[in-house]
Amino acid sequence: MTQPNFVDMTDAELRVYVLQNPNNSEAFHAYVDRLHAANPNPQLMSIEEAEAELERRVKQGQR
Repeated sequence: MTQPNFVDMTDAELRVYVLQNPNNSEAFHAYVDRLHAANPNPQLMSIEEAEAELERRVKQGQR
């Protein structure tokens, strides 16, 4: 079977493809590489900060 061209996919299309094909490591790596390129210096959170952010989002009705 031929691999789809991940470069030509939009971010949303690639995300859907990865979710529908969880065993495709090439697709997963393409998606993670794209996420990293969009935010090369992510800020790490402590557990407490993550819990507070999750609680804030739940209260706002966000996912």
